[in-house]
Amino acid sequence: MNIYIDTVSPEQIRTAERRFQLDGVTTNPSIVAETDRRYKNIVETAGEITDGPVFAQVLAESVDGMVREARGYQDWADDVVAKIPATRPGFEALGRLRADGVPAGATVVYTAEQAVLAAKNDATFVAPYVGRIDDSGADGIATTRRIQSIFDAQGFETEVLAASIRNTTQATALYESGIDGITMSPAVLDAHVDSSETAESVAGFAAAWGDQDPPLSE
Repeated sequence: MNIYIDTVSPEQIRTAERRFQLDGVTTNPSIVAETDRRYKNIVETAGEITDGPVFAQVLAESVDGMVREARGYQDWADDVVAKIPATRPGFEALGRLRADGVPAGATVVYTAEQAVLAAKNDATFVAPYVGRIDDSGADGIATTRRIQSIFDAQGFETEVLAASIRNTTQATALYESGIDGITMSPAVLDAHVDSSETAESVAGFAAAWGDQDPPLSE
């Protein structure tokens, strides 16, 4: 299973890499738009920090535009995977890119049917948006589990990369289902570590040790 961090902050990527040995970085237009940095600089910097892939999303709406952007992204870092929206033009662009060996997959996936078509198109990954699927009135966890089950049954090599993860409860449910990959914000990732019981236990150990010298003191 791969765990990615969804951020454009170099500091957050470095911290997560030190603490958790992550598998790569995902980005999207929404979090990029919140900064004053160019997308190229964001992907270049992320690529210098992480040993894994950096996912960069196309913004063009035409097939030719998507293909041009995705191919251009390949010059930004050693391991860039293009995120292509699961639309009719997107599927056509995805097919052209994969035929040329360009790493690319389907993002903003809401249904198992979209995911299957992307996998048949040799997508590098498909990204079901768990939280946004919930917002649409469907069940994001159930939909993502269904996609994973279909891929496993059919032997698709396409990675199921769960996105739009809102909390650790969703993340754990996906871990249990055998998800291929998951990406989450720094806040959700950090929440994996939070435990009041752990904090209390550590404090108890410190209190029990009291004023004794540190273990490595002479």
